[in-house]
Amino acid sequence: MVTTNTPKKVAVKDLETDTTTVEQLAYYRILAPLKVRSLLSHLNSSEKKSISFDFKKMKNGDLDPLRHTFIEEVDKQQTGSTETSENKESTLYKVDFVNMQKKAFNLYEGIIHIYGIPDDGIKLPVEEVKIDELKIGKNEVVYMNNESTLVTYQIIETEKGFKVVIEDTLTLDFDRRKKSGLFHLERVKNLGSYMKCLRLINYYIQRNKFPFQSLQLSGGTLNLKGHLQQIEEEIESYKELIDICTQIGISENYIFDDKEDFPSLFNAIINIFKNKQYSLLNIHQEKLEKTEIINIELSNYVKLALVYANGCFLNLYSEEALKIMDRPLSITDVASNHSQDNIEPVILADNQGSYDHKVSMFASRKIEEMVKDTNFDFDIVKLSFADEHHDIQADLTITSSLEYIDFYDKSHDKSYLEFALDLNQRYLAKYPQDDIAKVNIYLIKLKQGHELSEDEQNDLYNIQARAEMNNEQIICFACEVLLKNKTKAKRIFATLPGEEKEEIMEFPIYRFYQNLE
Repeated sequence: MVTTNTPKKVAVKDLETDTTTVEQLAYYRILAPLKVRSLLSHLNSSEKKSISFDFKKMKNGDLDPLRHTFIEEVDKQQTGSTETSENKESTLYKVDFVNMQKKAFNLYEGIIHIYGIPDDGIKLPVEEVKIDELKIGKNEVVYMNNESTLVTYQIIETEKGFKVVIEDTLTLDFDRRKKSGLFHLERVKNLGSYMKCLRLINYYIQRNKFPFQSLQLSGGTLNLKGHLQQIEEEIESYKELIDICTQIGISENYIFDDKEDFPSLFNAIINIFKNKQYSLLNIHQEKLEKTEIINIELSNYVKLALVYANGCFLNLYSEEALKIMDRPLSITDVASNHSQDNIEPVILADNQGSYDHKVSMFASRKIEEMVKDTNFDFDIVKLSFADEHHDIQADLTITSSLEYIDFYDKSHDKSYLEFALDLNQRYLAKYPQDDIAKVNIYLIKLKQGHELSEDEQNDLYNIQARAEMNNEQIICFACEVLLKNKTKAKRIFATLPGEEKEEIMEFPIYRFYQNLE
């Protein structure tokens, strides 16, 4: 039985009389145990000693079905099960609509009872709720101008009407009573979704319907006013913009910042990369007379890494750029700002210079900085370390792998750790006796949650013995850390010279050491 600490009551309204007739009208409300428990809980949390609520008018023929419904709901919500549900967790839930078989059943007026189903399979009453809106998400391939397009949209049903949100950009509010609706086109979130919405609006203007199979307006009309009538011109301008953005690496799916100044950004993209008004970049002309890697800030939120070659800009994170960088050219990395001339050379591997091996054009670029590029593509970065573009024997392989291990610690993205593992394993395949690659591999395995096997632990003891013979205290420190001997590792670290301490504190192994218990 549900009880309260202080005496309280549920006030039931008196029968009301319709003044236009001489007959009395009955009103009802099903008060099954879940509802009573909810009411008493509300009273306990308030200072009032009574509560009132609305009743529904009883129509002819309602009495018998309502009586059966009440008995059925009370039977499903017995006192023992209602009390048990408060202390028992469920993994599955079942939803029951009360009196759904009624001909005039209204989903938004109806009562919904939620039942939990614990592991023992016994259905326990949990809560009574009422639906305000019903959301349905859909993905549908539509055909417009003989082209297929995948469109994502959400239908939000309410008692008064429904709302359709297409690609999180175009909203349609439809009033069932008025049989009419209004479009609302949001500002750009990403270019791909915006273009889909423009094409859908154009389709509706031409045919007075949408191309969806599962979305019908039941003969209603939509009010289309203002700039949407010039939709075809807008579509053409966005087609051009998307083509240019694709060239420089801004994906159709890139989500722009909510604070982005789109007129300024889009005008800059057109003027610089279509009209070639490079003076807007404040780059000295001689810098554009050879192949360069250039960083450009188009706005406070859009930063691009590009390659200038053959008189135009290309996306640095592209296969075309990889092929260009594989040529025997002298490459200088130039940092440039959209509003000022701020050029600083950055060390890059020159395939024909002082290196014995060709290396990835990203080998000397910090991943922590690269991910800030709007056009960043990790798949291209990984491809740049493939044998076609990078000799795995290069010393920069190990140096680069440490960057990715370190960035995993900050981002917790496992893909960076997996990539670092691949680099070290490929390097070790070329140099099977390299102890640093082995240490890195064991560190990565521990970060991945694996325990080192007995053979792997013995290998670490052998690495440590060789390091002690060669007085390589940093490797000795790393071995103790990987063997989880924090006290011994601490003693070794204390004996290191100041410069070596500073050096090792920059390595991922040191952060792993700090987290040892």
